[in-house]
Amino acid sequence: MVSWRYEWAVPSALFLALGCSVGGGQGSISGSVVAPDCEVDEPAYELTPSFFSGEVTEAQMNIRVQRGSDIEGYADGVMIQIRDVNEVFRNRIGIPIPVDPDERSLVQVIFYLNQTCPSGFPDFFVTQPLILEGQSGSIVFDAVYAPDIEAGSTLIAGELRDVQFATPDDPERTHATLSGTFSFFYQRGSPAQRFP
Repeated sequence: MVSWRYEWAVPSALFLALGCSVGGGQGSISGSVVAPDCEVDEPAYELTPSFFSGEVTEAQMNIRVQRGSDIEGYADGVMIQIRDVNEVFRNRIGIPIPVDPDERSLVQVIFYLNQTCPSGFPDFFVTQPLILEGQSGSIVFDAVYAPDIEAGSTLIAGELRDVQFATPDDPERTHATLSGTFSFFYQRGSPAQRFP
């Protein structure tokens, strides 16, 4: 079975095809990034997100906080999976939730660096998209969208607190630490158009 953290690399139309929230919001995420394969050693990395999206499928929510609206394979961003948004809405608002790579954990986070570290044709700096998975730290949600409980509460807002990221195959060499906030309103609508 393929883990969710790699499924995002499938063409992003699948992510947006269900009529999810896309577009504006506000946030600031920063920290340090070390990725030797693309010559990045940045102690003051700034994501400066400008694109925010959320998708709810049954009780699961996927959140994307990203610089620009390009597909993930060409952008830098953070993707957060909440396994049970109803549990967060009822019992975890304002409470730090541990970030853990275990697929059974309530929250998983990945950090992708595909604008900073281009991959594939026509750029060959790295052979695969650079994906770092959250190993530790926490995330605090101030609000989540849980349509089964309260469909009118559409605010999604949270804070990353010292989330440590690493690549599964070489965690000592390629790693990052990020903190920051994000906030946007879920708005069901048409999928984002990827091509003119």
